[in-house]
Amino acid sequence: MECRLYCDSPYLTEWRAEVKDIVEKSGKYLVILSETAFYPGGGGQPSDRGTIDNMAVEDVYEQDGIIYHVLEKAPQNKAVTCVLDIARRFDMMQQHTGQHLLSAVLFRLYECRTSSLHMGEEELSIDVEMSDMPARVITTVEDTVNDYIYKDLPVTTFIVTPEEAAGLTLRKTPPKEGDVRIVEIESIDRSPCCGTHVRRTGELGIIKIVKTEKRGSETRVYFKCGRRAFKDYRLKQDIVSGLVRLYRMSDSEVLEKTEAMAAQLRNTQKELSELKDKMLKVEAREILSASTSGVIERTYADRSFADINTLAKHILEMSGTVVILGSMPEKRLLFARGPKIDVNCGKLLREHLAAFNGKGGGKDNWANAGFDSVEEMEKFVSFLKELISKK
Repeated sequence: MECRLYCDSPYLTEWRAEVKDIVEKSGKYLVILSETAFYPGGGGQPSDRGTIDNMAVEDVYEQDGIIYHVLEKAPQNKAVTCVLDIARRFDMMQQHTGQHLLSAVLFRLYECRTSSLHMGEEELSIDVEMSDMPARVITTVEDTVNDYIYKDLPVTTFIVTPEEAAGLTLRKTPPKEGDVRIVEIESIDRSPCCGTHVRRTGELGIIKIVKTEKRGSETRVYFKCGRRAFKDYRLKQDIVSGLVRLYRMSDSEVLEKTEAMAAQLRNTQKELSELKDKMLKVEAREILSASTSGVIERTYADRSFADINTLAKHILEMSGTVVILGSMPEKRLLFARGPKIDVNCGKLLREHLAAFNGKGGGKDNWANAGFDSVEEMEKFVSFLKELISKK
């Protein structure tokens, strides 16, 4: 087994290694090194990135105890220079150590265990065994977690046997076979973990819970640590500053003003919807009064499919006719009929749409379809009118 430098030297950025083997697979080259500081992923933490002899490491993974480094081309030298993307690594160390600390505080304060970790390039979350997490709990947890950060506690790792691990007070159950690597945050947490971590809690900078979601009997907690939290604060500060300039008021007044404007907008939208409904009802009467056929067919160049649905509803409420209405912007068609018309709308669409590159269906009295182009929709409308006239 290769020497795993990331275990004891997580801040190592450059080293020399011997290429032990190269495996070609699916157009890529899987390089096995004599020693590596590239973390292969595990415990919820993504794998590292960097270069080997200036060639980008696209992925790193472990299989059957061997660490493979995925490259586009095979290294030409037997001894190679490896360089770690330390900015990415440090971000992952901040997030992973932050997760340990957050999970430890949740367990200490509320005996709430963490069931899973989701660590991505942008998003970080844990699922915890708590059915609800009210605002007061979030505030208490955040305050406690950041107090531990300000104390700048040491974060250490050590290896024990499964028997020795069984005698330790651990937040998670350790594996029963092989050596067990323990990550300890002084005075707050001990947990078995294979990932990389910062040296002291002070390097986390800050931990901020950004949102929570109820997931059955558990809660998913989204949070950010260190630089990610700083970037998130910068983004939200830019938003608030923009609103302050727009509304010409102080930071503290922005939320109240935004809520008031949102309420006003909802009222306006409701009034607009009611007015539009009345106008469509008037239009429905005009269409029926001008119609000399049992089929109402229109195609609109500037009308949404939602408006067409409302218009069709009013037409059918006033007359038991057949309605074929199309929206050119959305390339969608509505086909409906009154209760006394012997036409199965949904069945007709399903039987004939494919010939016009359309998709859709519906009930026997109300159906709709979408098309790749307006031309195909218009051809189908002509076909449909002819088919109905024969019936």
